[in-house]
Parts: sequence; C-alpha cells; structure tokens
Amino acid sequence: MLRKYLGLGAAAIMLATVQPALANEPLDPVKAVMEVTAKGKAEYFDPDSLMALYSVAFTRDLVAAVLKMKANDEQMFLGFEPVIGGQDNCPVKNVSYKAGPQKGNRLTVRVEFSAFYCMGNKAKSKVDFDLVQEGVGDPAPWYFVDDIRHIGEDGKTALSLRQQFKELAGN
Repeated sequence: MLRKYLGLGAAAIMLATVQPALANEPLDPVKAVMEVTAKGKAEYFDPDSLMALYSVAFTRDLVAAVLKMKANDEQMFLGFEPVIGGQDNCPVKNVSYKAGPQKGNRLTVRVEFSAFYCMGNKAKSKVDFDLVQEGVGDPAPWYFVDDIRHIGEDGKTALSLRQQFKELAGN
C-alpha cells in the first residue's frame, strides 16, 4: 500500500493534499509537523505527510525501519512521541521558531516549546528541524524535513529521529 503512494501518483498526491511544502517557505513544513504535535495525535507519518513534508532520505530511512520491524513481527515503531521526545506531556504551548542560515540547499529551524509544565517542569524543549530543498520548483525546490533532532541541556543533539530509524532498520 505504501508503495503505491511512493510510486507514480506521488506528485498528484502531494499537489492535491498538503499545502505547506508548496509555499516554498522553510517554516511551512516545520509548522505543519508542529500542528500535529499540538493536536496530540501521532499522525506524523501518514502517506500524505510523508509526501508533502519529509525528504526522500528521511522517508527511505523510516520505511526501512518499518519494514525491518514488520519482518521481525515487532509491534511498536517508536516508544516515544517523535517531536516531544517522551511518552507523557502536557498540551504544547509557547512555541517559537528560529531559522538558521541557509547553507547550500540545507538549513536548520530551532523550535522551542513548553511541553512538561503541567508536571512542574518549566524548562523549554528544544528541537532542531533539519531541512533540505529537493525537487524542482518555481522559483526554487521545496523545503522538506530531513531530520528531527532533540537538543539536550548541553546544546548538543541528544536524539536524532533519522538515527533512530537507521538503528531500527539495522543500518
């Protein structure tokens, strides 16, 4: 079934479903992912979202992880909410976005938000969305999420979603 969405109908699905990538603005795919986070529903990786919001490499790594887990009869894909980085959280609030400088076809958007305040934790979560421009577009290729990285208190990557996919796939 997923193969159908990744095949010939991909362009039609992308054009007909999710608008954010069509605007060709770096914050659009990030804000679309954060909207899913705010809703509290784990619908990050449905076929429409994969086609419109995520890079080819991100999608390839995710599909490899899912296929490996399916082959091993494993039930759970990820044991945590991908953007929040945990299982239990409060409704997301105080969201801010800061785009870094563009380097070639790549840039990173830092998102900060409060997600654990109802548990007494006032610290803001920091998540970097690595974006890449892919495909053809007018005037430039579209931005897609290439990785979602949770930033630790030391300012370094504590968790990379793509790295998690690669580990699940055994790569």
